[in-house]
This record gives sequence, structure tokens and C-alpha cells, in this order.
Amino acid sequence: MNTAQERAREVRRRHALRHAGDIERVLEKEKVEFVRFPLAGRLDEVIVLNTIGVRDSIEDVRQVYELLAHALGHYLLHAGNQIEFILATNLPLSDQWERQAWDFAFELLMPASKVKARLREGWSESDLQDDFEVSDEFLRRRMDAFRRDARMQPRTALREYEYSDDW
Repeated sequence: MNTAQERAREVRRRHALRHAGDIERVLEKEKVEFVRFPLAGRLDEVIVLNTIGVRDSIEDVRQVYELLAHALGHYLLHAGNQIEFILATNLPLSDQWERQAWDFAFELLMPASKVKARLREGWSESDLQDDFEVSDEFLRRRMDAFRRDARMQPRTALREYEYSDDW
């Protein structure tokens, strides 16, 4: 488990997050304001000081919650959205931060332990999506990250959870 995932678990426990919609209560308790904003270009969310702005044209509330979880990850893990800082190795630091923010959002809204348990019980992706109240795109990205994390586990840990490319 990486730092972003650990931080998300801590936030989940501290604020008793049970459903994606609880993210608004979490933001309030973390003293982060949420506003809808007419963003242009490729940005769907932005952080300025302690305010998260989400593109006002996004109508699917699930996507709004997902973007809020992602932005909260930036807010708690980093200094917020940053202009592309480049490491000496020419790898953009922003790519690392994006992955961390998404790992935070994935663990916050779809905790690995709960996903594993439901998959063991034979739940379908559609069942998972309904239960966790997430969009198609978020579910797809979460499952990709879940498989990535499973591949990074030692073989003994993989035996505990039967990994399959089918989901």
C-alpha cells in the first residue's frame, strides 16, 4: 500500500465515509470549499488555496464526487495542482502527483479491501459500480490500478487474493 492509499484510508476512517456523496461532508470537515466553475480547456478540476473548483458543465454527480476525491488527494498530499515541474530525470513530477491523487481517490471511494471482498463473492463490475456509486470511467481506471497493484504484490500475497484478468 502506498502513501496515497494509506492517507485515503485515514481520511475514510476519520470522517466515516461510507458513500461517494459523503465527500462533500469530508471537504467541509477538512475546511475545503467546493464550487462549480466554468473551466475551459482540458481541466475538469482545479485547486486554489483551500477551494476546489469543478467544471460546471459536468452533470453526472458521480463524476463530480470522483473529481472532488482526486482534488482532495492533491490538497492533502501535495501543495495542490502544480504547473509541470520536471525532475532531473526528465520525468514530470506532475505525472507522479496525478497518479498519487488518483490512488487516493480510488482508495477513498472504492477501498481495495472492499473491492477484493466483493470480487471474492462473485460481484460483477456492474454490481461494483452501483454499490460504490462511481462512473464507468472511474470503475475502469480503479480496476486498472487494482490490477497494477496486484502485479506489484509478492507472489505469496497474490495467493491470498485470486487475481484474474477477467475483471
